[in-house]
Amino acid sequence: MKTQKRYTTRKTAAALVAAAGLGLAGCGTEGPEAGTDVEDITDGEVVESSAPATDGATDGATDGAASMVYEGDYNQEFYDEATTYVGQQVTVSAEVSEILSPDTFAIAGAVDPLLIIEDGEIPAVDEGQVVQVTGTVQDNFTVTTVEDSLGVDLDDELFTDYEGEPYIMATSGEILEQE
Repeated sequence: MKTQKRYTTRKTAAALVAAAGLGLAGCGTEGPEAGTDVEDITDGEVVESSAPATDGATDGATDGAASMVYEGDYNQEFYDEATTYVGQQVTVSAEVSEILSPDTFAIAGAVDPLLIIEDGEIPAVDEGQVVQVTGTVQDNFTVTTVEDSLGVDLDDELFTDYEGEPYIMATSGEILEQE
């Protein structure tokens, strides 16, 4: 009889250890996978979250800092998708194609020029230099909006080709290659 009791006790102990191991294995996860419902427990109450799953891109509202949604060459892909980046921070690299004023220039390559408005400390650039700029994509360029925003007076005639087009308000930049 003693043998039967030990066998049952060992079997029960083994089952408890296995169950505890399975329980602990689930503790190392980061949370629900993308696309699954998320639940929050608040004051003993279970509330379902309506937060959508993301694929890594954000709307710029993460702890007050905009996250980067595009980083790369200013190319056809960026040009075609520029309006989808409006309000978001990007970093683009390209050759300076035109200097329009001390605070504005255009970059180009195999695509139409993109206007860069300096809203931060960017080294003086010359045509033909390859630069990398980081800033926020804006939609529908108008001279008066930029003049009001930066407190500058721009030559309206120089910017007629850029009216209504997306542009970048650059907060930082660097020269990658000299001409």
